[in-house]
Amino acid sequence: MLKVTQIRILEAYKLLCFFNTNEQKVLDLRQALDSDNEMVQTILQPHIFKTAKVGELGEILWENTGKIRELDGSVTLCAYDISPEFAYHYSVNKEA
Repeated sequence: MLKVTQIRILEAYKLLCFFNTNEQKVLDLRQALDSDNEMVQTILQPHIFKTAKVGELGEILWENTGKIRELDGSVTLCAYDISPEFAYHYSVNKEA
């Protein structure tokens, strides 16, 4: 199963992702995500972007940046995450 094992913030919107395949790839989230999406706009704010971390399943996540609308209409905060497969597919090999 593909997993992100570690991330390093390179610059605004770019993460160096270390995968359990021993590969290192650069993920540019401005290119990979839909910037019209409200949650994407939230994680792309510099003070929030730098809080990215790796979750238990090898995903990249930002705590309390996602929103779930409950059946009663209330909103609950949750993590916004990016799957390891998405990160792998939309990243490019790290230049040597």
